[in-house]
Amino acid sequence: MRSSVASIRARLLAWLLPLLVLILVTSSLFDYRRAVVPVQAAFDQALINAAVAVAARVRFGGNAVELDLSDQSISLLRTDIVDQVYFRVVDPNGNTLGGDSDLRGPTNPLGPTLFDADFRGQPLRGVAYPAATPSGNTVVIVGETTNKRERAARDLILSRILPDLGLVLIAMLVVWVAVGAVLRPLEQLAQQVRARSPDALGPLAVSGAPDEVRPLIDALNRLFSLIGATQDGQRRFIENAAHQLRTPLAGLKAQVDLAIGEARAPDAAIGASVAGAPTELPARLERVREATSRVTRLANQLLSLARSTPTSHDASSRKRIDLAELVGAGVASQIDRAIVRDQDLGAETSPAAIDAVEWELRELLANLIDNAIRYTPAGGRITVRCARADEHVYLEVEDTGPGIPADQRERVFDRFYRLAQSQGGGSGLGLSIVGEIAALYGASVQIADSPSGRGTTVRVRFPLAATPAPSAAAEDA
Repeated sequence: MRSSVASIRARLLAWLLPLLVLILVTSSLFDYRRAVVPVQAAFDQALINAAVAVAARVRFGGNAVELDLSDQSISLLRTDIVDQVYFRVVDPNGNTLGGDSDLRGPTNPLGPTLFDADFRGQPLRGVAYPAATPSGNTVVIVGETTNKRERAARDLILSRILPDLGLVLIAMLVVWVAVGAVLRPLEQLAQQVRARSPDALGPLAVSGAPDEVRPLIDALNRLFSLIGATQDGQRRFIENAAHQLRTPLAGLKAQVDLAIGEARAPDAAIGASVAGAPTELPARLERVREATSRVTRLANQLLSLARSTPTSHDASSRKRIDLAELVGAGVASQIDRAIVRDQDLGAETSPAAIDAVEWELRELLANLIDNAIRYTPAGGRITVRCARADEHVYLEVEDTGPGIPADQRERVFDRFYRLAQSQGGGSGLGLSIVGEIAALYGASVQIADSPSGRGTTVRVRFPLAATPAPSAAAEDA
């Protein structure tokens, strides 16, 4: 859980950090522009004022233009602690009246004109100002290096960025702490789950949990409920299976013991045979065979039941199954049993097909036919059908047996449930297997009286687009 919390924090920070940095940069640029423009304008205005002051000292005497600027005034003009200040006065004829003769600027400005240049290897900010004289405009050029401008800009950036950066760091710290506080219910939930024993499958407490955590708690509670139901079903299944296997195995052991006892007394057996009383050995061995067959059948059914769960179902193994061929093969495999029991076993088929796992449908049909043969008396009739009707296809087995009472037609799908006074010798798993396999395909199993009024009809209806129904099957399991 710790790693999950750290991961969520890291993800939040990874999302928030670029956004906060973008906001920081945007805000700093905006603040910088708002602050630096007035400062630069003030510096520019100081340059213009200096140019105006120099222009005021331009005189026109006779036919010539003169610059009346004392050395003290020039020294005062050039005085600056941070920057170098330069100036030049150019008469209407292009002659330098004073200042730095190599200083260049706009030659015919119409008003105060600011410009940027490179002078003596340094960046320069300057202004050209026209001074009107009778012989034409005299241009006053004043420029200074940009040291104090750069220093002012740097100070402004730092004064804006550092507080904003501090706010970003505080915001990230708040996010880190807030995420830990928000995720604390998840940590508590993890502790509850870790502290539970494997058998503690009761619901987790929902009270006090945030709304965002409740869906997770509800999902866990549903999972615990399904696991508990599955464990209960497995426990009942094991108990019932042990009970069902105990009886035929005990009978099998008794018959084997008696057969061994008779085999160890050959003289008595021979004497009894000679006297006209045949031994019990053949009869006992026949009962051994019947008990063995019953145990084998039960073991096969238990295996089929275990394989017909949603977790064992492999939907990728489905293929198109012709139900008519399936019915024909199923009837052919059971025809000998029906003949021995003097039963009329037949099939009535129509074209029908679904996508399914072949062994599952084969097992479903085998259990339906086996049930019918077991419970239909001698001379009875069993008919297996398949067809397509409306939006479904169906498999159906009709017999002329004793029937199933309407009030017990739901219970016969329970594992190991057998009808009272049942004489078929079954284990109570046949229809349970049918129900489990049908649930895998979203099919329904219907039990009705035979149309003849005697016996039972069991119909399995498959939707045309047969799809698994894992949730329902899992809850039934």
